[in-house]
Amino acid sequence: NRAWVVGDDRIPLEDILRKHWGEFTYLCRAKDRSIPGKPTADATKYVLNLMGWQSTETLYIGASLNDMQTAVNGELLFLRATWWADKTDYGFEFSSPKDIARFIDTFCLRDHLWCHEIHDGDFNFYALAPFSTMKEEYTLYSEDARAAAKHGLGHPEFWTGALVSSLYFSGIHKHINYVSVYPGHKEGHGNNIMDEAISLFGKCFRKTYIPDLILRHTTSTKSQKARNEGIAIDHCNQLNTICLNPKPHRNPTTIYKRPPLGFGKTVLLIDDITTRGYSFESARAYIEKTGAKVILVSWLKTINTDISTLGELPNFDPYKPNHFENVTLGKFHRYRDNIVDILAPAELTRLFTAYKQWDWPV
Repeated sequence: NRAWVVGDDRIPLEDILRKHWGEFTYLCRAKDRSIPGKPTADATKYVLNLMGWQSTETLYIGASLNDMQTAVNGELLFLRATWWADKTDYGFEFSSPKDIARFIDTFCLRDHLWCHEIHDGDFNFYALAPFSTMKEEYTLYSEDARAAAKHGLGHPEFWTGALVSSLYFSGIHKHINYVSVYPGHKEGHGNNIMDEAISLFGKCFRKTYIPDLILRHTTSTKSQKARNEGIAIDHCNQLNTICLNPKPHRNPTTIYKRPPLGFGKTVLLIDDITTRGYSFESARAYIEKTGAKVILVSWLKTINTDISTLGELPNFDPYKPNHFENVTLGKFHRYRDNIVDILAPAELTRLFTAYKQWDWPV
């Protein structure tokens, strides 16, 4: 909106930038009053139309409340430059220009957003890459992802950055109303590693993040523990230990007076590592019982394991603990049949290594 100048000589910023970058399109409402003013949605729409860009090809870097409002109104991913100002909790926080450059260079110029996708009626599943700590080409990032997901170690910021950028650039945020995460195996709700980042993602696009949408009312048996002890588990390990919260939190201080889910609503549900899909499929059964739909997104998908869906369940109340036995299965989605991009794992390995070592180009 304003004209910017540099130094005591008040050199126009436009001239300084052209000296460094050469010719480029510089837009300033102080120079051209036909440009819509921020923070209206028309301001970003004008730029996108002029440049021939899609919103999912565009980032908004800023720091002020006006910047935040402009990004949200324009449905753009907001990268918040806290070294300039720290006046809002919206957007993804970066403390230096180098941090923003690393994010853009690592996550925003990728050729491969998803490795694994399943689209079958109301079943929609995405995963960034395969998971294996045994297969050499997947080991480097898989071990880090497991450490981040289970213990908050490794590089959790890499995984949230990879996830958020894939969600944004693939436009999934345009098809949802709410965002939530699948709870861990212990009694409770939410996911400490992903809660903050996914909450910020929701705020960027006016999609409510509901951390306690799914409640783990009873601690479930961990898959690894079951394997080690020779215990067979199935969907019931999840179906019988979760339920929906009828009055979840709309924000940290306010709860919904009535259940938010229903016909015409779609939830984006996120988990870290998916093996056979017992967790996601159980959550889908509960969510769809309300009339809502769900999009399932996982950091990683365990290699060479098929996802099995549920058949028709007996009538149940999704807002109360339930006990199921001998549930019928629906379809099996074969692992190899749903790999949509065989180059995604190699790219993720390269990006993971580059992210840890990133520095300004010489």
